[in-house]
Amino acid sequence: MTVGCAAWLAETARYTQGRIQATTARRESDRDGSVVRLVWAGADPAGTYLDGRTAALHYIRSGEGSWTRT
Repeated sequence: MTVGCAAWLAETARYTQGRIQATTARRESDRDGSVVRLVWAGADPAGTYLDGRTAALHYIRSGEGSWTRT
């Protein structure tokens, strides 16, 4: 989950007042991967503030205790 939050922060750097409202992480049953789902809020570059935005970040296992975003 920490890796997912870090990736989300990097992608949403152009947003202001950003915050994660909820998060879940779970292994995907059909492959050796996981998905981190986030609900977040923030203001876009035009200043429009919205909450309840969603994001899904997918990862695959790339070694012992290591994950790579896909």
